[in-house]
Amino acid sequence: MAIYHLSLKTISRSKGQSAVASSAYRSGSKLKDRETGETKDFTKKHGVAYSEIQLPTQAPAKYKGREELWNAVEEKESKSNSQLAREVELALPAELERPTQIKLVHDYVQTNFVDRGMCADWSIHDKEDGNPHAHIMLTTRAIKKNGTWAPKQKSTYLLDENGAKVPQIDPKTGQQKIGARGRKMWQRTTESYTDWNDRNNAEIWRKSWAESCNQYLAPENKIDHRSYERQGVEQIPTIHEGYVAREMGDRSERVQTNIDIKASNRELSGLSATIAKIQEEARKLFRQIAELTELIRKRAQEKAEAKRQVEQLAQTGPAQPEPAEPTPNVADNFLKKLNADKAKQAKSAPPEESVAGDFLKKLHSDRSKRQDHKYRERTHDQGGPKL
Repeated sequence: MAIYHLSLKTISRSKGQSAVASSAYRSGSKLKDRETGETKDFTKKHGVAYSEIQLPTQAPAKYKGREELWNAVEEKESKSNSQLAREVELALPAELERPTQIKLVHDYVQTNFVDRGMCADWSIHDKEDGNPHAHIMLTTRAIKKNGTWAPKQKSTYLLDENGAKVPQIDPKTGQQKIGARGRKMWQRTTESYTDWNDRNNAEIWRKSWAESCNQYLAPENKIDHRSYERQGVEQIPTIHEGYVAREMGDRSERVQTNIDIKASNRELSGLSATIAKIQEEARKLFRQIAELTELIRKRAQEKAEAKRQVEQLAQTGPAQPEPAEPTPNVADNFLKKLNADKAKQAKSAPPEESVAGDFLKKLHSDRSKRQDHKYRERTHDQGGPKL
């Protein structure tokens, strides 16, 4: 399975480093350092599978030789704190064949570094231990069109927020200073000759490497330049082991740490899968509840509309047969059970007199009283006994 690793570092004089020695070691070659007169011989180094130098179009052809290139760099970067080179170290997908790995690195270097003016000296290391990787050394100073080294900084006019030049003000007069030959004077500032040191480049180069690799990898082996946290993945990242730790095997503390991390990640993966399954079941249940609730609401509306139509027909014309009931379903069964429960409660409770019933009883009572009164009057007129 492919892994993602890309680190950036600088090779500088302040660390006691040499660009010539660094190049000789990474390429497994023999180079003479003209500054010290020493010869750096790493031709017996094991595991250097491939080396190449890529140059921008304006670079002198002699820089195709790494001894010429890095001695020229050290001659130009003479300060005690000078940065001699930038190094990019990246892991190569072990699934890819060597020619594909070479093409992958070559195209990545050309697009991200050489096309922007950097000279690149890179090598592939592979000790057949499952950890193929590449070291890319890059120059930190641009080359002009005439083939000479450009300055690392340049002077330019200071601009305000509107992009206009900022004048130099004479504190005595409050007016813009006037220089020789009556020329107006403007404030100046220094800035980097290139944008190679921009911090945003790290994210760009990391993302580009992932995208370059994924062009050759199967979907299940694709890599991501983002951390597990940024990806939203519940997983512990492993640590970089290095070739010494790999040769030591389980005796290495770094290797043992990674073994423990991988075991923990397997447990986390199992827990994550279980949680994901529970969440999916919960989502299905919520959807079913929502569908049932909506169905009950629609059935209730249909019944209310049917009842309204029946009452309207009863008031305006002869009784009509009630509309056919919709096909029973879960919602209808639920409503039937609800009505049945209401009916049971109604039977168990004593019947209550309605307003219409009270009216009829009073009507019958009044009618009986009037009939009794008329009977007494007829009996009296016919000579009956007085009451």
